Amino acid sequence: MRKTRQSFKAPINVYPNNLRVHLLIASLLYILPFSDSFCISPTACLNPQPPSRLRPLQPDFALAQTRMSGDIGTDDDVRKVLSSAKTIAIVGATNRESMPVHGVMNYMISQGYKCIPINPREAENGGEILGQKAVGKIADISEKVDMVDVFLRSDRIPAAVDDAIAAGAGAVWTQLDIEVDEETIAKAKAAGMTVITNRCPAIEIPRLGITKL
Repeated sequence: MRKTRQSFKAPINVYPNNLRVHLLIASLLYILPFSDSFCISPTACLNPQPPSRLRPLQPDFALAQTRMSGDIGTDDDVRKVLSSAKTIAIVGATNRESMPVHGVMNYMISQGYKCIPINPREAENGGEILGQKAVGKIADISEKVDMVDVFLRSDRIPAAVDDAIAAGAGAVWTQLDIEVDEETIAKAKAAGMTVITNRCPAIEIPRLGITKL
């Protein structure tokens, strides 16, 4: 009896959520030189280059709008926060180049923001992340923090928001596909903070054409 060859079908969810989100950011934002033209490089965020070699790519607005369904914070909120912010605390910053936070922080620095990495282990060893001295917690930052950008799991966000409130930060921002409970959102808003969820600043800056004041 003749056997028929069966084709192999790869599972749909080949990549973990954080890597798929990271590739989305890379494909939307970064193009690298290729001959006399430019091509989209999905590895640009995974292997961040100096700011001089990065060029923003006009994002797919339809895709961005689909991605933003269910988020907290309007486009006007995003414009206000990112155009006025000067100092941003990056909670969950790391020297691991494969992590989304590394590529996003690199991009934000290239846009002129002062990014202070929050990483207790690096701070304990006196280390730096992307050339910026790491601190153990938001309370260790001596200057005014305009925005707290959180790269943590959902269960660790309430504590990060409490720290942001205690520091008197003007805004708290959480990333794509990260759920934030209503109680935490309400607490931040009651403290007078602008809350933005399910968005990435490295996508929103070129999408909205934001420039710092």
